[in-house]
Amino acid sequence: MKFIKNFSSWLTESTSGEIFNPKRGKPVQFDHHKHPELANELFTLINTAYAEIGGHSKVTSPNDVFNDPDWDYWAGIDIHNSNDFDIIIFGKKTKFGIKYTGVGHDGTRDAKREYLEQRGKELKELGYYVEVSGKIAEILINKYNVPQVDSQEDVEKVLGKSVEWLGKNPDGLSTSGNSWYRRMLAGHPHNKIMLGKPKI
Repeated sequence: MKFIKNFSSWLTESTSGEIFNPKRGKPVQFDHHKHPELANELFTLINTAYAEIGGHSKVTSPNDVFNDPDWDYWAGIDIHNSNDFDIIIFGKKTKFGIKYTGVGHDGTRDAKREYLEQRGKELKELGYYVEVSGKIAEILINKYNVPQVDSQEDVEKVLGKSVEWLGKNPDGLSTSGNSWYRRMLAGHPHNKIMLGKPKI
């Protein structure tokens, strides 16, 4: 019954364009509790963004989009003047600021570039931060000069847990930061670096 109800709501859902009428290039922050009808639209964007790595680990269906109680920051951007969101950025509000945790986009080159430019700009402002790895870390550090949280003490304070401090990039890339650490996520070790300016 729940599935039928959800499926029916997706068929009659309003789009982000109908709800917010976003201005081109202007981020729109919204309360996701008030707009559950956007789950299907946002799932498509998230699924597209993470397709190259096999999908988002926590978002495998529209029902998962608003399912994590920690994800209480949502903002969308229309960049193609199509009215609907082409990019979605989500995260959580903490006492240290906004921690970005995920993204969705329509897969176009323009959307990918705009997402990186928006994130690169905001991560230079006090109160915005992110944990990243791989190519995204390299791009944010090298191209957008995003600051690193460069001490184990500060990283552990923000995370509220201990990490194994690595320092140099574990992949041997000297151009991708010197503040790497390893921590457990979902029972597996992951190499990460914290970028941005949390309010420490």
